[in-house]
Amino acid sequence: MIHAENEKLEIQNLHLHAFGEQEGPVIQKMTEEFLQLPETISINVYRGLRIAGNILFSPFSLDDHPEKKCFLLAPLGVLPEYQGVGIGRELIEKGVYHLKLIGADAIFVLGYPKYYASRGFAPAKVLPPHHKLVGETEAWRMLEIKPGSMDGIGGTSVAAAPIMNPMFWDTSGRPD
Repeated sequence: MIHAENEKLEIQNLHLHAFGEQEGPVIQKMTEEFLQLPETISINVYRGLRIAGNILFSPFSLDDHPEKKCFLLAPLGVLPEYQGVGIGRELIEKGVYHLKLIGADAIFVLGYPKYYASRGFAPAKVLPPHHKLVGETEAWRMLEIKPGSMDGIGGTSVAAAPIMNPMFWDTSGRPD
């Protein structure tokens, strides 16, 4: 989706603040790169005139099933002062609605297992990029958008360039 430069900067800064001093700069840079790709879907939730949360979806390819229309959810960020009040859930719901409209098959995510399980994401059978680095296999999840479209689907996968760096897939040392 096309964003005005001011909005792109606001989204990048949102992710910087949402992810904190340690992860924020890396996620901000990844967000900047995703927003330069025309295939990236960016969805905001506003509180007043301010973007309180943002979620990005990028094309996600299944090596053995190139016909499947899948997306990777990354990142999902909410400004610290708005965390814990349902904005993440609202972002996911808006994203699912949009992806249904464009005929997507599934969404994949590498994230907190309990959080994403509570949002309907189930363990994925498709292997994530750099799957040997994903020690916390419960963190790799999928939400089927078209019922039955992912039945029996496995194999390997490739994400968009901004998130293909192995560091994004290493779950060692991450909280559950």
